Amino acid sequence: MDTITITLSPGGRNQVEISDIPELSSKNRLVNKGIAVLRKYAPGILHYLSKQRLLGHLSLYRVEVRGGAGMSLAEVRALLADWMRRKRTRRLFYVVLELLLMPITAFMALLPGPNVFFYGLFVVFYFHAKALWSLSRIKVEELDISLVQD
Repeated sequence: MDTITITLSPGGRNQVEISDIPELSSKNRLVNKGIAVLRKYAPGILHYLSKQRLLGHLSLYRVEVRGGAGMSLAEVRALLADWMRRKRTRRLFYVVLELLLMPITAFMALLPGPNVFFYGLFVVFYFHAKALWSLSRIKVEELDISLVQD
């Protein structure tokens, strides 16, 4: 089981930041082709998509939480539950928007040249939908969370 690190930034409202994100890959052949197109023509989006993939597989990782000074494990779990709820809501919005844009980009596939628009949107949709589905099923109580004091 791999480990990911989640850092809680200090302040009035704790911000959650994921670090140590694994490289983007997929078992789906069409998604891998889309990743290759994005790697060539839009490499900046790959880090974002790696985060989406990580959200989609969050239950498979051991989670180390840093920066939660003075917080109990129950408070960290509550904070992560709220963070996951916000991520789930945002992913739902993205999936609906991408489904509306998908027919437009399918027509753009008829244009000559690399089909960055369709493959790019398809890969983003795939990882957003996978993250949404996974975040809907994951229960924070089932995550393997450990607090790491700095």
